[in-house]
Amino acid sequence: MISNVQSSLRTAAWLSGNKPAVALRAVNRQVYTSSLDDRHATLFYGVFDQNTRTLEYVNAGHNPPMVVRQDGSVIWLRAGGLPVGMFPHATYEQNAVELDPGDLVVAYTDGVTEAISPAGEEWGVDGLLRAVTVIAAPSAEAIVSAIFDSMDEFSRGRQTDDATVVVLRVH
Repeated sequence: MISNVQSSLRTAAWLSGNKPAVALRAVNRQVYTSSLDDRHATLFYGVFDQNTRTLEYVNAGHNPPMVVRQDGSVIWLRAGGLPVGMFPHATYEQNAVELDPGDLVVAYTDGVTEAISPAGEEWGVDGLLRAVTVIAAPSAEAIVSAIFDSMDEFSRGRQTDDATVVVLRVH
């Protein structure tokens, strides 16, 4: 199913002129018509314009990525709609955020925030946010490594779900 979503997104992005909401409507229709009734996918799709430092995005039911500003403030990227493939005529809200040099965009899967400690506590978004805001790593790659180190320390290496983190640093 994921390969179907990826292929549909590539085509829709090209045909829509990289307009995220238009692309996601097309992806939704394609996934709906080509998948089993109980199958759907969450995704976050964004297009960054380097000239204006603007990220236009749509969040299709995915965990909302966060923008962490240099001053420590956080903006959650929630605008969007339902996961793709649920309903044939779903619509998607597009939003935009201006990014400043040094800002971080952090996207993650639920396996990251659902990491469980030996005592049964969930790491949660608060754990991820603490890890991101205390890390003074020189690169996005180092931040990703530090997030996983913090998550593994919390869960004592007992991760049970797949976990993905993507970090982008604006220059």
